Amino acid sequence: MRKSLGWAELVCALLAVIGAVACWNAGVRTTEFPAVPDVSPAYSGTFYSGSWIALAALAVIVAGLLMVDGVRRVASK
Repeated sequence: MRKSLGWAELVCALLAVIGAVACWNAGVRTTEFPAVPDVSPAYSGTFYSGSWIALAALAVIVAGLLMVDGVRRVASK
């Protein structure tokens, strides 16, 4: 029973990492601005959404905790 719960925690940790990557990608947006003749050169701007990045960080923390506990349960006798 303990080992099966450990494997379930490891699967949930993997899902949390996938969710963290998705949240990070949703929180970073790059916009390309074309050059305006005689005014400014072309440049790109990057917008970071703090709430998405914070959610990604929370998902990584949860994944880490699940992974530590899952490995402990699988490795214990």
